Amino acid sequence: MRILDRYLYKKLTVYLLVVLPSFSFVAVLAELIEVLRKAKQLDIYYLSLYILYQLPEKVYYILPISAVIAFILLAKDLIESKEIYPILLNGISLKSLATKLFIFPLFLSFLQIINLELIMPTAKKEVEKVYSILKNRPPEEEKYLFAYNRWITLDSKSYMYFRFLDFNKREGKDLIFIQFDENYNPVLRIEGNRFKIKGRSILIQNGKIIDLSDIFSFNYRRFKTFDFPVAVDIKNLKKLVKVKKPVSILQLYRSAVIAEKFGYPAGYYWSKFYSKLATVFSALILSIVVFPFLWSRKKDKLFIAFASIIVYWYGTAFIASMAESGAVPYITVLFVDLVYLMVGLFFLSKLRFSEL
Repeated sequence: MRILDRYLYKKLTVYLLVVLPSFSFVAVLAELIEVLRKAKQLDIYYLSLYILYQLPEKVYYILPISAVIAFILLAKDLIESKEIYPILLNGISLKSLATKLFIFPLFLSFLQIINLELIMPTAKKEVEKVYSILKNRPPEEEKYLFAYNRWITLDSKSYMYFRFLDFNKREGKDLIFIQFDENYNPVLRIEGNRFKIKGRSILIQNGKIIDLSDIFSFNYRRFKTFDFPVAVDIKNLKKLVKVKKPVSILQLYRSAVIAEKFGYPAGYYWSKFYSKLATVFSALILSIVVFPFLWSRKKDKLFIAFASIIVYWYGTAFIASMAESGAVPYITVLFVDLVYLMVGLFFLSKLRFSEL
C-alpha cells in the first residue's frame, strides 16, 4: 500500500511540476507584456525583479487549477496504461484511492498558507516599489488604508498616540498628545475621543486638557471641541508609521476586526479574507468535485468536470466582488465551497468499478 501511495504521489508531483511552470510562464509573459506597455523606462534588472516578486502571487492563483489538471492527467494515465485494473483487482476501490490521493491537495493547501502568510506580503510590497520605478512615478495610493495603536513623534518634545486613524478621511479615535519641557518633564497632555486632522491643526472632540506648565497652578478642563494648533502631514505620517497593506489571511482578518471595532467600512477586508481563505482550500475542493468524473469514458462527464471548474473559478470571483459591495454576505464564498464539497462527496459515494 505504501509503495502504491508513493508511486501515485510521485506521478502527481511530476504532473504538477510540469503543469505549474507552464501556466506560470504564460501568466508571467502576459504580466511582462502589460508592464512593457506601461513602463516609462526599460531596465532588465528591475524587470527581472518585478517578474520574480510576482511569482508568489501567480503561483497562489495557478496552483489550485494545476493540481486539478495533475489529477486529470493521473487518471488518464492510469486508465490508458491499464494500471488502474491491478489496483482495483487488489481490493482497492476508487473511493479508497481517492482518500489517499486527496492528501496531496491538502498538502498543497498547507503550502498555500505558507506562501500567503510568509512570502506574499513581502513580495507584494517589493512589487509595488519596483513597479513605481519602472513607471517612473510614486506608488499608487491604496483605496482602503488605516493605522491603529500607534505612537508617533511630532518633534523632539511632542508625541501623539491614536488608537485608530483613517488616512482617507483624516479622522480617528482615541487621541493622546503629550508635550515635555527641556528636562523632559510632562507639561501638557491632551486627550480626545475623536479627532480630525486639518491643514495646520487637529480638531479634537470630547476630551480634556491637563496643563502642568506651572507646578504651582494645576490646570485641568474638559471640552466638547478643541482646535489644537499642531501640524500633522498625512503623507509623511504614512511613511512614519509604515502602514502595511493587508495581504495575508491573518492581516486581512485583523484589519477587518479593527475596522469594524472603530466603525470603519470592513466589507473590503472581509470579502478579501473569505475569498483568499476559499482559494487556499480550492485545490482540495475542486479535486473532490472532479475526481468522480475522471473514471468514465463518457465525454459528457468530462465536460461536467471542466465546466464545474470554470463555474467555480469565475463564480467565486464574482461573489467576492459582490460581497465587497455588501450585496451578499461575506461568507457566501465559503458557502460555495461547502456546496461543491457536498456535491463532490455525493458523486464520490456513488462511484463504482462499473463506471470504468
